[in-house]
Amino acid sequence: MGSLSGLAAVLAHSVLYSIYEMIRWRGSSFSTLSLTDAFLHLICGTGLGLLFWLSWGLAGMVDVPWWFRGVSFAMLCWVPVSLPAVVGAWITSPPERGLSAKATAMMASRWAMTCLIAGLTCAWSWERSV
Repeated sequence: MGSLSGLAAVLAHSVLYSIYEMIRWRGSSFSTLSLTDAFLHLICGTGLGLLFWLSWGLAGMVDVPWWFRGVSFAMLCWVPVSLPAVVGAWITSPPERGLSAKATAMMASRWAMTCLIAGLTCAWSWERSV
């Protein structure tokens, strides 16, 4: 579930961001997604699924709906997952160009989408199995 949710998150974010760019720039979309980014989100989704399983599906949260558990897990994981990615991109970017605010926001939102979809799918599957 985790790896599929990582790929679904990359796909969903790409589609939503492309629609946003087409509306904003009147039909000229220039967003690209590399194969390494998709693979990285696949691995991250797998890791998030394993982490959710190891946490016993946040078993301490009782009498809450499955989606609340998934969103809570996503919020807990977003900063530790996205912050190293954004800092790594900022460090490796050329000093004369830097990392733009738009690129930073796009990376952070892509990682947020990955965490959210992974959290929701893991919480849903945990709810069905228990």
